[in-house]
Amino acid sequence: MLAAKQDDDVSNIHRRWSFTRITPGSLRSSYAMMLACAAVVIIVSHIFHLQTDLLALAVHLPLGLAVLVGLTYLDFIMLKGTPVNKMSKVVHVASFANLLWAITVIVGVLASAVFAKPPETTGYIVAGMLLAAGLRIGIFVSVFGAGMGRAVAICLVQPLVFFLAFVPAQSYDIIYDPVGLGFGAVFVALAISWATIVDRAGRPEISSTFRVLQAFLSAWTENKPGGLEEYFESRAHDESVSTKVISFISQGGPAGSRSPSSIILPDIHPGPFGSVGGSNLPYVLYERFGRSALVMHSVSDHSLNIPSKAEVERYVGSLSRAVIESRGKTCSLPVQHRQGNATVTAIAFGRSALVMLSLAPKGMEDVPQSVRKELESYAAGLGMDHLLLVDCHNAMGAQLDGQDTSDIISAAKKCLDEAGKSAQAEFSVGFASLADARHHHGNSLQGAHDLGQSGLAVMAISTQGMTYAIGWADSNNMDNALRDKVVARAKEGTTIMLEVCSSDTHSTSGKRTSEGYFPLGGASSQDAIADAYAEMCNIAQERAGPCTYEVASARSEVKVMGEKQFQDYSGALDRAMNITKVFVGTTVAVFIAMQVLA
Repeated sequence: MLAAKQDDDVSNIHRRWSFTRITPGSLRSSYAMMLACAAVVIIVSHIFHLQTDLLALAVHLPLGLAVLVGLTYLDFIMLKGTPVNKMSKVVHVASFANLLWAITVIVGVLASAVFAKPPETTGYIVAGMLLAAGLRIGIFVSVFGAGMGRAVAICLVQPLVFFLAFVPAQSYDIIYDPVGLGFGAVFVALAISWATIVDRAGRPEISSTFRVLQAFLSAWTENKPGGLEEYFESRAHDESVSTKVISFISQGGPAGSRSPSSIILPDIHPGPFGSVGGSNLPYVLYERFGRSALVMHSVSDHSLNIPSKAEVERYVGSLSRAVIESRGKTCSLPVQHRQGNATVTAIAFGRSALVMLSLAPKGMEDVPQSVRKELESYAAGLGMDHLLLVDCHNAMGAQLDGQDTSDIISAAKKCLDEAGKSAQAEFSVGFASLADARHHHGNSLQGAHDLGQSGLAVMAISTQGMTYAIGWADSNNMDNALRDKVVARAKEGTTIMLEVCSSDTHSTSGKRTSEGYFPLGGASSQDAIADAYAEMCNIAQERAGPCTYEVASARSEVKVMGEKQFQDYSGALDRAMNITKVFVGTTVAVFIAMQVLA
């Protein structure tokens, strides 16, 4: 139940990611939105609320827009020194503030018509100005990290100077309109109250909700993870974790063969996101093992995220103390069973079993520890010394339900039974990576948005006259259709693709998608990916040479984020969102009341 609750917390945090996408896609888009909304404010105000002539509009429209552009630079200067201050963010704020102002003056026109108000309802201009100022206060405090006093002092500068630029001098007295000032003051008061209360929403566990938000934004948008890593590490705890490695040592082979090649199973989860902590752990291990390794996703979850780069170095350094626990030179033929949505593949190396779990194309989230414990116990009962259990993580999906869990366990037990009884023979291993792919498909995938730094790789295992391959991608999961497409494409050659696995790297996260990342095949051509795998299969098969294997295990003491951090962040987000809903509802109610009562 604890694991399920932790997964719920992570999913809840993930759902909130969608709010980070409510911004224009670029600085150019922000400027366009800001100027378009400002133009609406000026035109509607002049024609309907101020009822000036076209000459006045022709003068004040370009004047107002020019002044507004200059004011964005003034905002940037006045916010200097705040944790998250960037020109694009300043313009984002101006664009949304002007959007609220434009909505106010437009709705004012409609309200005047519906409620038969006098034509010159200038209070809407003033109320819109203060509503824009209120939004600026909220964002300057929460996102930029300005103190409340500083935010209040800055908030009115741009709206007020913009007002003075587009309103004719003879109409400046409308700023004293009691209705506009009254309702506008309420909007500003609501913004100040919201910023004060929401910042405390995470207490006592999180002293300042906004400081965590600002650290997150610095890491996500500025690639400055230091502040967030420091915060995560301060709340992390030491955990003893294991890492299993099966290495294949060449006993001779064709020139260019890469040995040793390894399959690595760290009981650490890549994450939390982007450049923070252990998100790029698969690539770090790929480099550590000579760029000839498949860094698999073990049975682990987000509670086992490493919080900082320093802890990643500590973990990787501990692998030098790995102990070799078994050696051999034979393996069984691969065994594969499908039950329900589950596909399980196993190969026995002596008394060690490599078992790969997949729910593609249905997909699933992280395999729970309960599955691992049951299968480890079952393997031990069969006389297996080591179980190397891989969560293929090769299709997008939800948490495992009871039926899928039962199917995975049942299929895995069948595989273990059969692999454990199978005759074993000597074998050869070959390795190829995306860098070896010579065709244009391989080149087109280099640096793709859905691939981590390690790219793609294939390990070919030849035994008893057959060649089998395990495909691997340094990616954050895979598109649901991709695994079957790659396997089908490989069948056209002489190699049987057993499985395609992802590392579940989180280094590719931080994208403007609903998930926050692109799964493999979500940004790149799936045909190109399948063709690249087919080519790598051929290369790996050509390089295959006789091998022995070694199974090693390392025990590491490392800080991990743990379940409670995610519980605290999830709880703080929930409370912040609930408070925000109340304030948004109140603001809307005041806005409606202004239309009726003004």
